[in-house]
Amino acid sequence: MLDKLFKNADIVLIKRSINYIKPYKLKFFGALLCVIFGVILVIIQPLVWSSLLTNLFSKNYIIFIHAVVYTAVLFILQTILTFIQSYSFSYLSNSIIYDLKKDMYKKMLDLPVKAFDDMRTGEFISRLQNDTSVVADILTNKFLGSIVDILKVVFIGIAVFSISVPLALLVVVCFPLSYGILNIFGKILRNKNKEILKINDNYISDIQQSISGIREIKSLGIVNNRFMSFVTLAGTLRNKTINIIKISSIGQVLSDSISFISQIAVMSTGGYFIFANMLSIGSFIAFSSYSNQFSNSLLNITNLNSNIQQSLSSLERIFNLMDNLSYSKQKFGNINKKDIKGMITFENVCFKYNDDKVVLNNINFQIQPNKKIALIGPSGGGKTTIFNLLLRFYEPTSGNIKIDEIKITDLDEQLLRNNISIVRQDLYLFDMSIKDNLLLVNPHATIYEMQEACKLAYIHEYIMTLPQKYDSIIGENGSSMSSGQKQRLAIARALIKKSKILLLDEITSSLDAQSQIYIRDSIDIISKNHTIIMIAHRLPTIAIADEIFIVDKGNIREKGTHSFLLKESKLYKNLLKNESYNLKAI
Repeated sequence: MLDKLFKNADIVLIKRSINYIKPYKLKFFGALLCVIFGVILVIIQPLVWSSLLTNLFSKNYIIFIHAVVYTAVLFILQTILTFIQSYSFSYLSNSIIYDLKKDMYKKMLDLPVKAFDDMRTGEFISRLQNDTSVVADILTNKFLGSIVDILKVVFIGIAVFSISVPLALLVVVCFPLSYGILNIFGKILRNKNKEILKINDNYISDIQQSISGIREIKSLGIVNNRFMSFVTLAGTLRNKTINIIKISSIGQVLSDSISFISQIAVMSTGGYFIFANMLSIGSFIAFSSYSNQFSNSLLNITNLNSNIQQSLSSLERIFNLMDNLSYSKQKFGNINKKDIKGMITFENVCFKYNDDKVVLNNINFQIQPNKKIALIGPSGGGKTTIFNLLLRFYEPTSGNIKIDEIKITDLDEQLLRNNISIVRQDLYLFDMSIKDNLLLVNPHATIYEMQEACKLAYIHEYIMTLPQKYDSIIGENGSSMSSGQKQRLAIARALIKKSKILLLDEITSSLDAQSQIYIRDSIDIISKNHTIIMIAHRLPTIAIADEIFIVDKGNIREKGTHSFLLKESKLYKNLLKNESYNLKAI
């Protein structure tokens, strides 16, 4: 039956989602037992009410009182079952949401960096928050609810047919019409739901950008611009949501109309049968109660297709993300060398993004351990790409990159991550204490090791002036610290990680003179035991390098010390004349 309702790809999605019920099968079957007992009570209740009313009108008070007691007992049992069922559904739903989020978040963290270049933060958040709730609701409330309705259709169907075949047929004959209407509207709603999900991605992304960039927004005076952007997106989302509710309501109204016509037909025919003495009043009362439940259950079953059609959009987005969003899974080797020296080699390395122009063209160089290398050159020349390839955020189009003469593709992932740290100009610090920010990268670090790392980064003295010292909370992305202080703390974080290779990306470009001196002195001391590669535009920072690589148009044009290039390189001299380089005395 499923293959007639859904495409093969949809069936695969549904089966994958059902796997999330398996860890909770005992809870699920417990809820199912409650459902079954609940259905039994639902079947019994109209019979008791029929007996109660029949004996009331016939003034048979003893049996009437018994019926009242039975009704009370049924109510108590039904209340208990409803509570257990509600708790079980809630437990299952929230557990499935948790498991889905956990698996999705792990997959998100494992995605290649390119995925985050291609997708906005808001899209990830939307899939993680909204889509998981939709799927969990379908798997628990809708799925278990459908089992209830199927059981009701079977058992109540037997009851209504045993009371009156003609009346039962009047109820059943309307089902194909209701199903046809809701099936058509279900497919329309699925397409409309995809539109809403996309708009919701844009909506969440817009909010996330505004909150993250609030300082820029205020300083640029574009508060009204951002507000109007929010109003536009929120208004579009509102209109699309209202539209989908309108379409859903039209389908529901048409289906309810058919159900109402069926009820009128049942009432008219049933009345005729009573007047003709073909049906007792008690039986008609029981049938009326059963027929309403029977019709509602049939209607809910037809609605299930519509609900599933809408949720399939969310399932597609969830499992698309879990399947790496069509990005190939990055593979690492199993070499776990303990003593990394820090020698770096690029052999005939070429790279281009997608089918765009070549970014690196046959790059060759070797950096010896414990050396300071500065990468300089025009913007877009390939400096940052060298960092990205060394970190394996991207893979070279051709050529090999080695650390200590071992291809980085053969290294264990944890070994690679532990031995390379990067400090960026736009670094990120977490909204927690200084100590906790340091412990993130090395949970076993002692307070002495943290202090030593901070002393090397020239940030210890500042920390000791804070009221809570290393326990001081620094705010989101270090909002309570200056740019220079954040850079030095980030260097300390890299040192406490005990990485052999440090990549410094424009870390002095926006710092004041005093902060630059601190950073430069820190680099000098750290380089005694670390290989350091710096992307820099500040001459005082460039000049302390053991070797300078001039990177331009995907090639290393020239290399040498500051004094050598100042004498021999016209290209170097021209770069230093560029206004982006600081020519203050060294």
